[in-house]
Amino acid sequence: MAILEKLKYMAGFPARVIRKYKKRNEYIDYVCEASGWTRKETIAAMKKANKEGISYRYYAKKRLWSRTEAQMQHVQKNAAANQERKQAEAEHAVEEVMKATGWSRLAAEEKMKEARQSCGSSYKDYYRFRLYEKTPEEQKEFFTLGVFETLSFKYNPDPAAIRTLLQKGRFAKKFSKQFNRVWFINRDITFEEFSTLVQDLDQLICKPLSSTQGKGIIRIRFSEYENLHAVYDELMGMKKMICEECIVQHPAIAAFNDSSVNTVRVLTIVDGTGENRKCHHVYAGFRMGRGELVDNFHAGGIIASVDPKTGITIMDAIDLDGNHYQTHPVSGLEILGFQLPNWDKVLEVTEKAALKLAVRIDEEGKATGASMVGWDVAITPDGACLVEGNSEPSHSIIQLPFVESGKGMRYLVEEFLD
Repeated sequence: MAILEKLKYMAGFPARVIRKYKKRNEYIDYVCEASGWTRKETIAAMKKANKEGISYRYYAKKRLWSRTEAQMQHVQKNAAANQERKQAEAEHAVEEVMKATGWSRLAAEEKMKEARQSCGSSYKDYYRFRLYEKTPEEQKEFFTLGVFETLSFKYNPDPAAIRTLLQKGRFAKKFSKQFNRVWFINRDITFEEFSTLVQDLDQLICKPLSSTQGKGIIRIRFSEYENLHAVYDELMGMKKMICEECIVQHPAIAAFNDSSVNTVRVLTIVDGTGENRKCHHVYAGFRMGRGELVDNFHAGGIIASVDPKTGITIMDAIDLDGNHYQTHPVSGLEILGFQLPNWDKVLEVTEKAALKLAVRIDEEGKATGASMVGWDVAITPDGACLVEGNSEPSHSIIQLPFVESGKGMRYLVEEFLD
């Protein structure tokens, strides 16, 4: 049955059912265009995945048309775990909204579903951003998960480019000039090659190749081993990791927390084509550790919003729970109004990386690349260098700092939305 005929047939169905059907067809259209499959092939593949517990949305969002059969089996396990996690988050959010508002469970769930339709908020967004305090029109001013996904579908169509960002070895190779430090993978490297690479180093930072949120990172100090051969043997015996020269950060940045490299998250969007291509620095945040090895927001770190034009912090720092910090909880340094050093270098390194990865149309008319990336940048004594890039940078770090003031941050990306 044709789509228009199907919609006419469904005219008597509840509005929510019709919206779900229309949304599903949007995902089908997206996959059809991005994969080059016929509509029949696309529907067959997505139906098969749906029977195995993978939603149409998840299939499109994770670009699963590019996965092999073996990879899809791994995806199925992840999808099941992801669904279980989301259900737990939704349950927690409903309970928190009931506590904050006095609503019944039925009323809270209904309001959250309405907000999902009107402004794209997840259950977690609704609770964290206090959307229960806002009218439906005010809710539409917030930077929600739905807003972020709209941008992601539009600007990041290429699974290969996303894999470059996810896989740390590929990332370091592609952006070697912006990475600007010694690195290697602890496989297929001889002791002689290893000793040459690390001859001027006394320690390494080692990261799992596809880890996120700062998980699994360890520091290897050479002084703790009998000799360099012992260091080499240790590294070769570990699971596959990227091993990097430790970044020496600017003293003014290290002063906030010297146990971690305190990075800047910079969100860039590239639009236009050819000579009209332009890199926009949409958002920036100064991420600081709290006595741990990493500064990651989801691993206990805090973040302060930064004016992308000037490099000056414009808000207190917050943690993942929305708690505000006027001063750093470890060092006691004032956060608001801090001028990040070498800001021109931060903008320069992110613009070069963004333009290098941005979407291009190849000879076959296929879009390759990714035009929306959250770059993590370390500020060094004489410049700046890339740490990693994220195709799905957290929208929460953009919106959360402004929740207490009731300000929605969707306006930052309004011009990039269709």
